[in-house]
Amino acid sequence: MKKKNKVCYNTLVKQIENMDTQICRLKEQIKELKGCFITNEEEVCMDEIEGDKAALDAISEICLESLLDIEPKGDA
Repeated sequence: MKKKNKVCYNTLVKQIENMDTQICRLKEQIKELKGCFITNEEEVCMDEIEGDKAALDAISEICLESLLDIEPKGDA
């Protein structure tokens, strides 16, 4: 009989919590970046603002996807 691999749910939950913490940190950093783009003293046209927002959203999505692609360490 083959020995079944034990699933360590504590490790899995801890990794998910760490990912959640990283995602929250990224969200805060993205908010700060958005604030930097919007509070610029120079006169900026709406197309430029919308382009910057679209770029920021794309970067945000890429960052979140890269977090999900990280291979878990340990037994999980």
